[in-house]
Amino acid sequence: MMIAVFGGGAVFCFVLVLYFVLQYRREQKKIYEQMDQYTDIDSQERWSDRLADRLDETKWAERLGPKLKKASIKIRPSEYGAILVMIGVLLVFLLHLGMDAPLWLSVLVATTIPFLSKLFLSSRKFIYIKRVDNQLSEVCRLLSSAARAGLSIPQGLELVVKEMPPPVRDELAIVVRELQLGRDLEKSLQDLHGRVNSRDVRIFINALIIQQRAGGDLGRVLSEMASTMEERKIIHKTIDASISQARYTAYFLPVISALMVYMMSQMIDDFFEFFTSIMGIVVLVIFLVMQVVGFLLIKKIADIKV
Repeated sequence: MMIAVFGGGAVFCFVLVLYFVLQYRREQKKIYEQMDQYTDIDSQERWSDRLADRLDETKWAERLGPKLKKASIKIRPSEYGAILVMIGVLLVFLLHLGMDAPLWLSVLVATTIPFLSKLFLSSRKFIYIKRVDNQLSEVCRLLSSAARAGLSIPQGLELVVKEMPPPVRDELAIVVRELQLGRDLEKSLQDLHGRVNSRDVRIFINALIIQQRAGGDLGRVLSEMASTMEERKIIHKTIDASISQARYTAYFLPVISALMVYMMSQMIDDFFEFFTSIMGIVVLVIFLVMQVVGFLLIKKIADIKV
């Protein structure tokens, strides 16, 4: 039992250290690039940096890059892939050497890492959308003040980009740049909804589009919308506090199951030999499916929409 706990803690600490090392290397590379702009001496690029640059040019990295940005993970796709590979290798060693699991079973468990990574990025994407939603009330207040001061919608959006912090600033900055290049406001706002697909963003965009088409007191509408969003934010926080236990139960369910498997492997001789038979493989598949179903069901129950 203690071996599994210390092993899991060691894996977590190693991944955390690896993450900060990659962050340090990333900042170091930025500094070197800035120094190269003012000096004639080119900094010698390491082979690992050249390899990372080539990996970042692949189609896999091009698809992963926007997902990392939406998940607010400030590392390169190649660095994220390296972290996943290291987690897989450590997991194989932990299961095979620490728990005496068969090698094929350890590799099979490690192959679930891409699926878990997809779930992780998906959950982080919702966190990004929630952060944008939490800033919309302040955006509405700024646009309301700009409208009452006689500014147009594009000018109000420029004011919001100057005053607001990320991530809403980054999303609206794209809209402002498109408007400066002559693109239609409605199409830019619709693309914004495609990038941040939430109900609050849709309501905000529809208010701007309706005002653009039909006119009206945009300042009053946005002021009332800001008050409504603040009230909904308070309701959401109350609900989050009420369902926090169910949410963390879903997160700890796989961890508890892994600890139970380890305890049974220590109490029963040749425990993992059972999974070499057809019946054992069926039981293993049912176990993994039930774990995923239980996680999704708890998440679905805890997902209360207002």
